Amino acid sequence: MIEYNVGDDVSYGINCDSYYAGKIVRITKKFIFVDNGYKFTKIGEHYRMTGNKYCWMSKGVHEHLDPHF
Repeated sequence: MIEYNVGDDVSYGINCDSYYAGKIVRITKKFIFVDNGYKFTKIGEHYRMTGNKYCWMSKGVHEHLDPHF
């Protein structure tokens, strides 16, 4: 399992596209809050964007789009 800390850069991905989400500002037992307002919910060992079934969080800065679309 990936360990997240306050201040870490995180991104989110959907299908083959990735977007930068921001820096972690708060971590609770069930949620991660990011400086630009995104909130991620812990699902098992991973985090999913709250209110969205398809966007999953990843550690680091990732900004790329699938070139096939």
